[in-house]
Amino acid sequence: MFHMESRPHRLSLAAAAAVAAVAVVSAVGASASAATVRAGAAAAQPAASTSGNLFASVSESGTLVSGTSGAKVTVLGTGQYEVTFPQNVSGCAYVATTVNAYSQALQAYTAGGHLSPDGVYVETKNQGGGLTAGPFNLVVDCGRPGWSYAVVGYSGTTLTSLGVGRYDVSFPSSVSSCAYLATVADPGNALVYNPAGVYTGSGDNANTVYIETKNTGGGLSSGIPFHLAVVCPGAASTNFAVANASGLPVRTSPLTSSYQAGTGSYVMIVGSSLAGCATVATRGSVDTSVPYTPATVEIVPGNGANSVGIQVRDLLFFGGNLDNQSFHAAAVC
Repeated sequence: MFHMESRPHRLSLAAAAAVAAVAVVSAVGASASAATVRAGAAAAQPAASTSGNLFASVSESGTLVSGTSGAKVTVLGTGQYEVTFPQNVSGCAYVATTVNAYSQALQAYTAGGHLSPDGVYVETKNQGGGLTAGPFNLVVDCGRPGWSYAVVGYSGTTLTSLGVGRYDVSFPSSVSSCAYLATVADPGNALVYNPAGVYTGSGDNANTVYIETKNTGGGLSSGIPFHLAVVCPGAASTNFAVANASGLPVRTSPLTSSYQAGTGSYVMIVGSSLAGCATVATRGSVDTSVPYTPATVEIVPGNGANSVGIQVRDLLFFGGNLDNQSFHAAAVC
């Protein structure tokens, strides 16, 4: 059984800048440096290729299964990959989810490119922290229309802190109809040495995303860096679902639904083929409830070309069994 945490009263945030896709992360007692906190607006980013979305689905061996036109993958070592895009992505957020390949879930961690500013560095690790080759999906959020993002560093003082491992990220407009995807990730192009988890939920107002960061034992922990991507109904060539533990969608993009296929096994269905797309997902609450039970989330095949599977498991520390938990998922094409 997990300890039931009480949700503290939320602290007020600094006034948001009037930029539609910019996340505002207010400092506590000090101004946040650009090296620690980064947020993005669509107007500041160069044009992308094809649909405009930047994404990749990568095999365990490092083969690019699908992705943005011109993307390529370099294997740097066991469980170490660099995905290079046809543009500079150094000012963006990188969210990755592993594709199920083993009896227990791997986890993906991201950072800026080690080879060039056009790259995203990805590590896949087992839950003990060991590098392990594994397939993964990667989505890069540069703040295009329908997208918002925040990149947060190791110091908890750069956020509006609600307690150990609890934070608010505020946006200047409503994100209440959106999905919140997050990955433990370095704010620059260094490494994430310690395995950990990041979990999302709705804030106490429509403009806010709630974040929890936890260690591999499920305990709330501060000082864990993360990248947050917010995907809203206006995002082009993208489908998302925010579903409760029984698989019922609470909010979705148009022509998108979800259902439960079995214990801890869910399916997201969209109105067109997902061939050539990449799906990422995060354990997160569908509302302001605290995501009490931490869990891993991985992608599995769907039941047809227009569907994708999401598999949720307890952390290995608690047995690693399939478990019914709410989640946020987005398929990017």
